[in-house]
Amino acid sequence: MARGSADYRAAAATPGASARAAQATPRYRHKRERERRHAVAPHLLIIVVAVLAVGGIMRNEDDPVGGEAAVPTTTSAPAAPPDAADEVPAGSAATAGGFVFADGYGPVLGAAGTLRRFRVAVEENLGEGDGGDFAGEVDRILGDPRSWIAGRQFRLQRVPRPADSEFTIFLASADTSERMCARGGLRTEGFTSCRLPGQVIINHDRWRYSVPDYGAPLGTYRAYAINHEVGHQLGHGHEACTGRGEPAPVMMQQTYGLKGCVANSWPYLDGRRHAGNPVD
Repeated sequence: MARGSADYRAAAATPGASARAAQATPRYRHKRERERRHAVAPHLLIIVVAVLAVGGIMRNEDDPVGGEAAVPTTTSAPAAPPDAADEVPAGSAATAGGFVFADGYGPVLGAAGTLRRFRVAVEENLGEGDGGDFAGEVDRILGDPRSWIAGRQFRLQRVPRPADSEFTIFLASADTSERMCARGGLRTEGFTSCRLPGQVIINHDRWRYSVPDYGAPLGTYRAYAINHEVGHQLGHGHEACTGRGEPAPVMMQQTYGLKGCVANSWPYLDGRRHAGNPVD
């Protein structure tokens, strides 16, 4: 076959074409594989993200630590504070032997308003027995129509120690009352009565002897002392004399002198609240 003939050229061309075809096939195959991998990659990414998201949700549901909102928290209402009257201050009656609480329920005092309960206790060495006489006097004073119940905002009732109450009225010796008042930051010099939150503390010397130059019977002073200290428990502050010769407001510190006023036991006179200007 002649080298320049057409048959020779065709024969010579065939091996080269076959070689090029053989070389082209692997490149084509690798190109298709790369295209398939590129097409699959986004789908795999979506699947991975979905799996991670589901796993996170499941972990939050199964493990409260994994998410703040996984387990709702509830806040219970704060417990009511214990009645301060239940606890006589430590050491306050160490030399006196403690207090005895009056038994039984007193009558409901007043005709309208929220019922507010109190206890009565007397120091054991005062010669006041089981506290019944003092409790009866307290009931009589607070149940008077001129007392705090005249405002018709609340009623009052004495209850025994096991019952729930808002405050306790203590009858304590001069020394014991001074120590009890001092624990609340009040200086009485063993002379006056006082009130602390949940505790109305009546000085026994004042209960027995009143104060010099008071100008009224002992019963008047006793009613004043109870109404004054219970008035503090009910939220009232000190008041000034309303004018010379006029009845002293019950929230005036009458134990320290009447300042020209006349002794008075009651917060309500002639059905109206009798009050003076507030004082510090």
